[in-house]
Amino acid sequence: MPGKFKEMWFRASLDKYKYEKQKLFGKEEIEKYNDRVVDFQDFADRLCSVYEKMASEGYDEVNVVPIAMGESEPNVRQNGDYMGDVGFSITRGAIVVGKKPGS
Repeated sequence: MPGKFKEMWFRASLDKYKYEKQKLFGKEEIEKYNDRVVDFQDFADRLCSVYEKMASEGYDEVNVVPIAMGESEPNVRQNGDYMGDVGFSITRGAIVVGKKPGS
């Protein structure tokens, strides 16, 4: 028998950026992931997908809990002096909780 509550979660991918790298004969375009920015379109698509799946199974969303992931990087001046670490976090995904109506 299905339960009164259901949880689903997702993790969105990181955003990408492009830059040009000098080579001996010209330039090469490189694509890298950005550790500090989530791909917002992927995040929105995955969230909508969870909502659609829950709705198709008869659940109403009652809570969305963001999943934040933190990192730190050393802060170093141009002269090489270490100034400490800088911390930051990004919301990388979410846990969605649904409830059967009338339960």
